[in-house]
Amino acid sequence: MNDNCQILRLRCEYCDCSGISCQSRFPGLKVEWPELKGVSAPEAKRKIENDNPHVTCVIIPEDVDVLAINCCNRVLLRVLVGNCPNGPVVNSPRIG
Repeated sequence: MNDNCQILRLRCEYCDCSGISCQSRFPGLKVEWPELKGVSAPEAKRKIENDNPHVTCVIIPEDVDVLAINCCNRVLLRVLVGNCPNGPVVNSPRIG
């Protein structure tokens, strides 16, 4: 793991949805951002948190394992290992 990328310990608001299946929890707000794949992680973080103030983005290297649980207050932004935290997002960001 790259020491330049701090892993934020975010309290998880557990839910049984991710991405578009969470739309009913956030009426009128975005829940997926596929258009931000390839955008710098800090820029994507600003955009997502502006679009949906109920979520916090967590920027992590792509080689970091994350428990397979859905958190409706979290969006993971994965970046290349050597490019954390400023590299381009390599996943399609979504709630969950």
